[in-house]
Amino acid sequence: MRLFKEVIKNNLKMIIFYVLIGIIINFLDLYSVTYYQKILDAFQFQTLTIVPLIIYGVLLLISTILGYIENYPEQQVKNKLYLDFKLQSLKKMKSIDYLEYQKIGTGKLTQKAEDGATASRDIMINFWLKLFRYLLPTAIFSLIFIFRVKKEYVLFVFLGYIIVVIISNLILKKLYKLKESILLNQEFLNKHLVRGFMELVVFRTNKKYDTEIEVTKEGIKNIVDGKTKIKLVHEIFFTVFALIVNILKVVVLGYAVLKSDLSVGAVVTVISLLGKAYEPIAIFNVEYVDYKLNKVTVNKYIELLDTKDDKALDAGLKLKTIDGNIEFKNVSYSYNDEKNIINDLSFKINKNSSIALVGESGSGKSTIIKLIMGLVKYRKGNILIDDKELSELNLNSFYDNVTYVSQEAPIFDGTLRENLIFDKKIRDEEILKVLRLVCLDKFYEKLENGLDAELGEKGVRMSGGERQRVALARLFFDDSKIIILDEATSAMDNITEKKVMENVVKQLDNKTLIVIAHRLETIKDVDKIYVLSDGIIQEEGKYSELLDKNGYFTKLYKSVK
Repeated sequence: MRLFKEVIKNNLKMIIFYVLIGIIINFLDLYSVTYYQKILDAFQFQTLTIVPLIIYGVLLLISTILGYIENYPEQQVKNKLYLDFKLQSLKKMKSIDYLEYQKIGTGKLTQKAEDGATASRDIMINFWLKLFRYLLPTAIFSLIFIFRVKKEYVLFVFLGYIIVVIISNLILKKLYKLKESILLNQEFLNKHLVRGFMELVVFRTNKKYDTEIEVTKEGIKNIVDGKTKIKLVHEIFFTVFALIVNILKVVVLGYAVLKSDLSVGAVVTVISLLGKAYEPIAIFNVEYVDYKLNKVTVNKYIELLDTKDDKALDAGLKLKTIDGNIEFKNVSYSYNDEKNIINDLSFKINKNSSIALVGESGSGKSTIIKLIMGLVKYRKGNILIDDKELSELNLNSFYDNVTYVSQEAPIFDGTLRENLIFDKKIRDEEILKVLRLVCLDKFYEKLENGLDAELGEKGVRMSGGERQRVALARLFFDDSKIIILDEATSAMDNITEKKVMENVVKQLDNKTLIVIAHRLETIKDVDKIYVLSDGIIQEEGKYSELLDKNGYFTKLYKSVK
């Protein structure tokens, strides 16, 4: 699988170290058992010297030290694999097709990424690496050392293997069904927990939490019952397994007594190695059940990683700079070949000009923005950027020249300065000037640490309007040629919004500015307004001209007054 190949490649050296140290520890542990035989036999025949005791002690000491050292690669591999598997989902976000992203949804995407990373790590750590660093070496070394003591006893071991495999397969089929049921119940439980966390306002105001809690309680009961049954099945398996091993130990002991051809040390060694020889079989059977279940989750994760990419991000004509001219020529667009959202649309935005898109919800405003940003793909008509076909452009190079500000106005966990200018070097005086232009001067004055005040995760210390003004302030430090504001002032009061938009339009007069707004008074100063309905331009012109027409724009104006 491509997923595992990439992650293994990134961690190959540490994985090899982890596997090798595990093999060495297992070898030393088992070899010390056989050396213990020599000590017992020498003691029995009164030929014991200090040398075997020293060697035995050194073996135990090295094994103990390596057992401690082993913690380093174990933690490195365990945590790095999980995070690297999780990183794959973030890398996917860089290239995923926008419509595919919308189909999946943020909640499911997050859940798949978390579950997929956990299951992928468990397959690697608990199955494959455990198989090669512990289970196979333990079984092989045990058989080799038993063979060295008495060849015939290897036949007893293989006979026991056959019995264990037959019985364990019967029991583990039941175990697999139980674990599969628990997995489904856990997915059900996670779904209700996540939506209960994310939709507090909706669930609280609609008094839905009581129902959700009852449903979740039922899910918890099913999980607890299932895990109890699993524990009982596990115990049956290990009880039967222990019974078989103990019977074999008695048989071997009886055989040794009857034959009278083994020393005390040899008998003790064989009895000790029998448990070691069978232990990997028991562990493998249990881990294999988890492996099969984890593989189901991993396959869902791989489906996510194999989701269609937007090839235009890295292909096509690369742009170094643009002037900022945008033209639509007879563009039509529909989602899933249903009714057109955009119908034979034609208009032009000249460089260094400002335009606004207005219309009722569903009129096509946001779709036009998505088309300009290349998030959705047009099949009919032409969209030109400086007379170059948008569908033939390298989108990543295009994005170097475009800034998009949405109404969510993301604020990251950092200082006010960092949120405004990122890592640019700009004098405080220039930053404070911009804060006044976006009406954040009073907010700034209240901050104890000024520009170095921490805003908290997602700007928890700020109102929605303040967050939006910070996002707009970034524009004054931006080199992009095209600026798109998608209801970027929706959380502000009317007076603040009007002042901010006036300053934004004036200060960004050397850029192409596209604004989506519901409150129409805030777009008085743009060069042209396009009034949309059902994906068609109903009217266009300056603010005052459209009001004088007393047409559709006037109707919208009166409806939001």
